[in-house]
Amino acid sequence: MRNGHKFAATIVVLNLITGCGGGASKKSTTSTGVRQQPAAVLNAGYAALDARDYNEAIAKADEFLLSAPHGPGSAEALYLKGRSFEEKTAGDQAEAKANLQSARAAYIQALEQMPRQPLEAYIRASLANVAYFQDDYPTAISQWSAAYDKLDKDDLKAWALYRIGLSQQRLGQFAQADQTFVNVQQLHPNTVPAQRAREHQGARAFFVQLATFASPASATRAAAELQRQGVAASTAADSAGHSVLRIGPISSYTQAAYYKTRFAEQYPDAVVLP
Repeated sequence: MRNGHKFAATIVVLNLITGCGGGASKKSTTSTGVRQQPAAVLNAGYAALDARDYNEAIAKADEFLLSAPHGPGSAEALYLKGRSFEEKTAGDQAEAKANLQSARAAYIQALEQMPRQPLEAYIRASLANVAYFQDDYPTAISQWSAAYDKLDKDDLKAWALYRIGLSQQRLGQFAQADQTFVNVQQLHPNTVPAQRAREHQGARAFFVQLATFASPASATRAAAELQRQGVAASTAADSAGHSVLRIGPISSYTQAAYYKTRFAEQYPDAVVLP
C-alpha cells in the first residue's frame, strides 16, 4: 500500500543545488558552493526517486548528509529523504504510518536548515501533506498557509488552498471551510481544486459511505442489519442511480473515522464524506 494521496507539490523535483557545467572537475563548485561530487550524489537520489527506488533515494540522501550535514544542499537532501519516505510503498498500515512519521521528521529537519525559496515553500507544503494524512489538521493548515504565497506555480497554490479548506472542514470549522472553498473558486477558477471545492462547499456533517449496490434491495438489507446493531445507517441514490449504503449524519470527523475503521473489514472501500 502507499502512504496516501500526495499533494501536487510533492511531485516537483527542484534540484536547486545542481546545474554546474558538465566539463567541470570534481573539485569545482556550483553557484551555491556545493561540490560537484555531492551534487552528483543528490542527482542520483532524485533519479532513484523518479524510478520509484525509494530505498536507494533515501540511501543517496543519507550519503549526501553524511558528507554535508549542514550548509548548502543539506535542506534539499532532507527534502529528498522526506519525499522518498512519503511516497514509499508500505507493506501494511503500521509501516505506512512509520514512513509518514519519518517523512515528517525529515521535513522538519530540512526547515531547521533555513532553506531559501522556493525550496522552503515546497518543504512546508510537503510537511502539510504528511500532517494531513496523519489527521493533524492544525499543522496542515499552518504549513499550507505559510507556503501558499511562496509557491511558484498556480496549480500548487490552488491545491494548497483547497486542502486548507478540507482541513478546516475536518476540524468542524464549516463556515471557515466554506469561505476557503469560495476563495479557491475565485482565485483559481477552472481548476480541479476549484471544482472539488464547489463539491465540498456547504457541508455541516459527515457521512461514512460504506458501499455501493446495484440492487436497492441489497442496500436496504445491509442498512437494516446495521440498524439492528444500533448504527444510524441509511441508503441514498447516487448520480448513476445506484444505491449507496452510508452511516450518518455524524457531527465530527473523528467519530466518522471511527465508524470507517470499525467496519473496514466488512467494507474495505468505505470513505468518509465530505
